[in-house]
Amino acid sequence: CTIVLRGANSSLLNEAERSLHDALCVLSQTVKESRTVLGGGCSEMIMSKAVTEEAKKTVGKKSIAMEAFATALKQIPSIIADNAGLDSAELITHLEAEHYKGNSKAGIDVFSGGV
Repeated sequence: CTIVLRGANSSLLNEAERSLHDALCVLSQTVKESRTVLGGGCSEMIMSKAVTEEAKKTVGKKSIAMEAFATALKQIPSIIADNAGLDSAELITHLEAEHYKGNSKAGIDVFSGGV
């Protein structure tokens, strides 16, 4: 298989070559190791929920730092939704509600615009 890359200058061409190399490496690793993690902000919401619950049991400044970290974790699914052109505020509240209902596999579906 041959791939021809063209670019306006050498730096653009080098960047395209690096991107192609990275994509091929990801593909080869996916074939070798087929295990995956749930996407769409699912993992971050699971971690955020766990950190929030632990922060409620912690006293002092440590609790405030833990809550801030949990909030930062929730930003990942929000960014995913924003990048997909979706209403992130609405989706994050639905996603969080699903996780607190026990649906720990819920994530944002950027194609349908839902959870």
